[in-house]
Amino acid sequence: MPGVCSHGTACHDGTESSVASAPANARAWVLAEHPGPWPEEATDAHLPAALRKVVDRAGELGARVQLIRRPGRRNQLTSPAVFVGWTAGARPWLRRGDLTTVDALAGELDGLVEGQVPTFGVPTTEPLLLVCTHGRRDVCCARLGGPLARRLARTWPAETWETTHVGGHRFAANLVILPHGLYYGPVAGSAAEAAIAAYRRGEVLIDRYRGRAGQPEDIQQADHLAMKASGDFSLPTPA
Repeated sequence: MPGVCSHGTACHDGTESSVASAPANARAWVLAEHPGPWPEEATDAHLPAALRKVVDRAGELGARVQLIRRPGRRNQLTSPAVFVGWTAGARPWLRRGDLTTVDALAGELDGLVEGQVPTFGVPTTEPLLLVCTHGRRDVCCARLGGPLARRLARTWPAETWETTHVGGHRFAANLVILPHGLYYGPVAGSAAEAAIAAYRRGEVLIDRYRGRAGQPEDIQQADHLAMKASGDFSLPTPA
């Protein structure tokens, strides 16, 4: 039921395993800044016409569409940020543009879902830290994700964003690190900070690691078992 936290405590305290639960079909991403309120489905949000065209086409092609916003106060946006990215393989990438140039993106979405780098935007030099706070999908995401997003924003203000449903709200609070698409949950402040620190070292923090987006469940499971067995926590780079 939307807006209701119906999951047991075990989902959120790590008692129930979240291993291999990252979305297997999330390889191409489109992220659009939107201050809210967010509807139950991100694609139903009221958007400027040019952005609406991009979001609708991205959804048709199977790209992952997320609405994002800065933690804290909701301000009117003059030129919302738009990110596109690819999370699969050894060289995932992210590019950032805005509403003034989003028209060019509509014609590049077919290539995006195949992993082709568009001309839209410019490459990002820092990761994106996405925390699901989508209370219309599940209130646990707002209750647990909101404080985590605000905490991370104190250390990484430019990189931290609240986002709509990322999948697996039963494991809130959920953290997604792009461009590699690493999913963590359930994580509180210190665990999320440790995961981010590991990522910056080129490693995965195995505790509460859900998997890498865009990879089949069996590959996520195999990666997790291999890391635990070998003690090698380098970022997984399957095709």
